[in-house]
Amino acid sequence: MKRIRELVFVYLFILVISLAGSAWAADGPGVELRPGEARAEMLFNIGIGEKWIGGDPPSKDSDSIYAQYYSMAKASSARKHLEAPKKSDIKDLTPATVYFTYQMNAMPFDQYQAYATYTGDNSLWIQGSSSWTQYAKAPRGSALSLIVISSAGGQGVLYEINPDGKLNKNSFSFYPGYNQMDFYADSIGQHILFYTIDGLVSNSVVIDVTGYYQPPYQQPLASTYRGFTV
Repeated sequence: MKRIRELVFVYLFILVISLAGSAWAADGPGVELRPGEARAEMLFNIGIGEKWIGGDPPSKDSDSIYAQYYSMAKASSARKHLEAPKKSDIKDLTPATVYFTYQMNAMPFDQYQAYATYTGDNSLWIQGSSSWTQYAKAPRGSALSLIVISSAGGQGVLYEINPDGKLNKNSFSFYPGYNQMDFYADSIGQHILFYTIDGLVSNSVVIDVTGYYQPPYQQPLASTYRGFTV
């Protein structure tokens, strides 16, 4: 039965990808789809995803709000795109706020945690220094931390829709409770990730990978030592 559910799930996603092009075309000229909107709506319409709430996207000037969600990784040819889950303690992860969807609608973590404990759903987040989010922008070559929350844990599959529209799946063993996974932003474009354990599908997160990060030049501070300036 479990195998049948998985085959049906994969079939539905193949259907989603094949229909995505026609969905975009049907919108016609003059209708601008925001990041993740078309695919997320398709997932929602067939019952295997969340509704992706639209809205005006943040301006380029506000991209700094995403800085807390990534760090620049050391270059390495052996770097994995996705690392295996590691067991985490909620005490080390607790954020002040969680942000939902592309609009980054805020909710206090305590309120979210009470709801999540009640429903027992599988959930997926991008971890920041003080908050969790379902959407983030990050430069190519950076690393992000994903938080996987599953009450039961067990063998599961993490799905990723790549910028080229292909669906990849990776099998992992998840711990009950909180898991942490590293995501390496190695290709430019939109990455949509979600997972399933025993037929229960999590929410999706969206990571928009942009060009390489160029750190701003900082003028060295002048210091005076015994009559000369450095």
